[in-house]
Amino acid sequence: MKILFFSRLFYPHVGGIETHLEEISKRLIKSGHKVTIVTTKHDESLPDSEIYNSIQENPALQGGDELNADMSSSLGKPRLLRRGGRHKKIVIRRFIQPEVKIYGILKTWLWFYKNISLIKESEIIHIHDVFIWYWPFRILFPKKKVYTTFHGRWGKYPIPLKDIIQKRIGARFSDGVMTIGEYINKYYGIRSDIVTYGAANRFRPKAGKDPKLVLYVGRLDRDIALSLIFEVFKQIKGYEKEFCGDGELKKEAYLYGNVNGFVDPEPFYKKAKYCFASGYLTILEALAHRCLVFVAYANPLQKDYYTTTPFKNFIISSSSSQDLLAKFKYFSKHHNAAQKKIEGGYKWVKDQTWEKMVNNYYKLWGIS
Repeated sequence: MKILFFSRLFYPHVGGIETHLEEISKRLIKSGHKVTIVTTKHDESLPDSEIYNSIQENPALQGGDELNADMSSSLGKPRLLRRGGRHKKIVIRRFIQPEVKIYGILKTWLWFYKNISLIKESEIIHIHDVFIWYWPFRILFPKKKVYTTFHGRWGKYPIPLKDIIQKRIGARFSDGVMTIGEYINKYYGIRSDIVTYGAANRFRPKAGKDPKLVLYVGRLDRDIALSLIFEVFKQIKGYEKEFCGDGELKKEAYLYGNVNGFVDPEPFYKKAKYCFASGYLTILEALAHRCLVFVAYANPLQKDYYTTTPFKNFIISSSSSQDLLAKFKYFSKHHNAAQKKIEGGYKWVKDQTWEKMVNNYYKLWGIS
């Protein structure tokens, strides 16, 4: 089956949506499907077309022990590839989208019109957030099935009206809708067929943790209540503090700990007992590595982002840096209370696999 995905950003850009799309695509092509991803050329040095994420299946590998030359969600560098076996590939098609809003969308539609065979030949069209790219083609191909995953824009509050309108139009003219988080339905006023929260694919058994290592994983930007986390980091003494992320507040982050940039956080997850997180995927990865997870929110939308989830009881959340600090101190002194949350989160997240997520897509597409 030929599957066409739309996403504003993808490899080599690093982020939650990029990871989600990569993990889904890898599993789809392993099941024999052909996947093409259309995305913007966020760096003009990138090629217009690229063969990416070559998965080589080797019968000698046991238990799914396969390595792929890709850039994973949290990875900042390619992983090694085991030789042998047959190749399956994801095709990436890129275009330049001008920053001027109206001109940019017109150029986007023109690019798709010139490459209309991508749409014609695809059996499944699935859009990640950018349904506006498909508007004219919904009219040109009214019988072609199109589906949408909405990942939301939880850092911006109040949500711009144009974002709400675009998502409502996308939901109205999609044949099926998946939302990453229940909060999207509430704040955008849409109804989805499937609500999910992401997945994790690396689960760690009990291992030694450094009780004096505190980790933050995520963007270093203003819109995600990072100032509250900075305030906590400033006041906790006697701990090693590591940041895995990048963004506009990178320089300020150096005041409170070591900044590693967008690197593979797995070695840090393995060691750290405490993890401050922002997005869903980061939270799930931290839970999968048996970290005690803390989050901060600065508005009602961000609060609902965390507190309307099935893992809300396994994380510690607050809108106050002093309250978050007090909770950190409490759990650092009360081992049993901390372990109860850690083990509860680990038990829950073990069921949140990317294979399960792929099944959600099959269900949405009506494929058994």
